[in-house]
Amino acid sequence: MNENIEKIRESFTLQAKNFESSSMNFSKKEYLDYTVKCMNLNPNDEVLEAAAGTCACGRSIAPFVKSVTCYDATKAMLDVGKREAANSNLNNINFIEGLVEDMPFKKGEFDIVISRLAFHHFSNIESAFKEMARVVKENGKLVIIDMEAASEELREIEDKIETMRDMSHVKNISKDEFLALYKGYGFNVTMAESTPILVSLNAWFELTKTPDDTRKEITDMMMDEINGKSKTGFEPSLKDGELYFWQRWLLVIGEKTK
Repeated sequence: MNENIEKIRESFTLQAKNFESSSMNFSKKEYLDYTVKCMNLNPNDEVLEAAAGTCACGRSIAPFVKSVTCYDATKAMLDVGKREAANSNLNNINFIEGLVEDMPFKKGEFDIVISRLAFHHFSNIESAFKEMARVVKENGKLVIIDMEAASEELREIEDKIETMRDMSHVKNISKDEFLALYKGYGFNVTMAESTPILVSLNAWFELTKTPDDTRKEITDMMMDEINGKSKTGFEPSLKDGELYFWQRWLLVIGEKTK
C-alpha cells in the first residue's frame, strides 16, 4: 500500500485542471514523441500506463498499438484523460482507477508497461516497481520516465523544496537506484538517458497552487543560489526577469528476460 496515497489524490485532484497546460513541460509533445519512437512499438502491443495521470503517454502511444490501459489512483486525472482521448477520437484506451502497488491484472498481461513522472511520489518504490514488473510479459518492456535525483550532497535540499511545493512528493531517485531495480527484477536495460528540461518557476507553482509564503521562500532560495550562496539542486537562472530551473528527466527502458 502506498502510504502517501491520500496526499497524492489531494495534490493531483488540484492539479488535474491545468495539468496539460501548454505553459508546463509535463505534456511536452517533443519529449512524448521521442519517447514513443524509442519504444519501437508494434501494432499488436497491449500497453499499460501505470500511475498514468491524464494518460499523456498512453494517448501518444495509442495510435500505434492494439490497446492502452490507463491506470491511476486519482479519478480527476483520469477524467481529464478520458476527455482528451475522446477529443482525439482515440477509441482503444481503457481507463481504470486503482493503486499501482495492487493492480488487478494477470502476470505477464502486457507487452509494454510505462510509467511517467510517478516514482518520486511512491512511499515504497520497490513495491511499485515489483508490481509493474509482474504484469510485463517475458521479452516485454518496462519503460520509466522520472525526475533524476540531484548529486548526493544536494538530494536532501532538492527533495525538501519539491515537498514544500507539492506535499505528495517523497523523493527523487538516482539513475543507479533505478538500474539496480531493473537488474534485480530480471530486466536487461537497453536505454538509460537523462534529458535536461527547462521549467518556469511560476508555471511550476501555478500547477499546484502553491501558497504565496511558500512561493516566496522557494524563490528566495533560488535567488540565493543565483547570487552565489547555497545550492538547491535546481540550477536556477533568470531569463527576461523570470526565474527558470532545470529538471533532469531520466528515461529507462528494460526488456524482461525472466
